[in-house]
Amino acid sequence: MSDRKVRVGGRDVEFEVAARWVRSYFDESANRAAAAAKGVKPFAYPAYDRMTTGSGPDELNDGDLLAPLLLNAGPTIAAVYSLHAVRPALEAGLAAIPQDLALQTAVAHGCHGALLESLIGVLDVPGKVPGIGLTKLTKILHRKRPLFIPLFDQQVKACYYSTDANYPMHPTPGRPDAVFFSTLAECMTRDLEEQPEQWEALASQAPDDVSRLRILDVVAWKLGTDSPAPTTP
Repeated sequence: MSDRKVRVGGRDVEFEVAARWVRSYFDESANRAAAAAKGVKPFAYPAYDRMTTGSGPDELNDGDLLAPLLLNAGPTIAAVYSLHAVRPALEAGLAAIPQDLALQTAVAHGCHGALLESLIGVLDVPGKVPGIGLTKLTKILHRKRPLFIPLFDQQVKACYYSTDANYPMHPTPGRPDAVFFSTLAECMTRDLEEQPEQWEALASQAPDDVSRLRILDVVAWKLGTDSPAPTTP
């Protein structure tokens, strides 16, 4: 496996490098030690992934809405109020998604689009959720359905979205966020399915409670940090 690469969208990295990233990010002991040290930044596992808010799997309490803070994407006070307004819609969307549904299974059955639309679609009503975009919303929702809802940020976007023909997603003016995210989910699924040995081996470097989508996010985050992505889906 040491001579193999891991592909994420239009970018790739040597397997051993990706494995080192995964081991480092999900090293709970090292992260807790870093948190206690001066001048050292810990990674967000397990603070984000195991954050206890007291809510059920289909509920989003105020603690859940603040979870993005642990991934350096915390909502403003105004954004929290706007999330309150769409919370019933988001909870209804979560309730429609079985807790054990994997994104790969949903894509294979063609049901991922409608399920993601019920969540991400709140962003496609102009002015409905001020201060909230895909990055913050997915960081809230991923914890509730870690097998199904991918994480998103500009680093992930940099891996999948470009005018370069080698990237799977390209600029499409006027594309709704729900359509963009559904397409991104399909691209992520393709990466996972076309490289099963690589992702299985990477998963062995992380704790058992970490999903493939979370591992992909960490690799994409590291890969996408090198250069920016366009700003418009």
